[in-house]
Amino acid sequence: MRFYGLLKDEDFLNIIQKVSGDVWIVEDLKSKTKEELSKDQTKHRLLEIANEINSWKQTLTLMPSNTIFVFVADKDDPKAFKIYDTSSLGCSTTLPPPRWRIYQKGISIE
Repeated sequence: MRFYGLLKDEDFLNIIQKVSGDVWIVEDLKSKTKEELSKDQTKHRLLEIANEINSWKQTLTLMPSNTIFVFVADKDDPKAFKIYDTSSLGCSTTLPPPRWRIYQKGISIE
């Protein structure tokens, strides 16, 4: 599955509205939690994450404004997201695991 980075916050908000499907899996790799959510609960969680990312961009003034945190598998019919946090920033030759993996139940994004 190929993921595409979302440069603009508005793009992420627009894609959240396109979320469909009955059951979604939300994994928080930092807190090591995994839960099943409905479509509406998933949209709500994604909006919370969008607000958190916006907060990082406003408070971390040394961070470039075009830093990409959100990656989506299909912009027109989103079925999976990989979302990174500020711990992913820095100089490294590899990208650390995402903070959140959010995907429709039955899809593998490993």
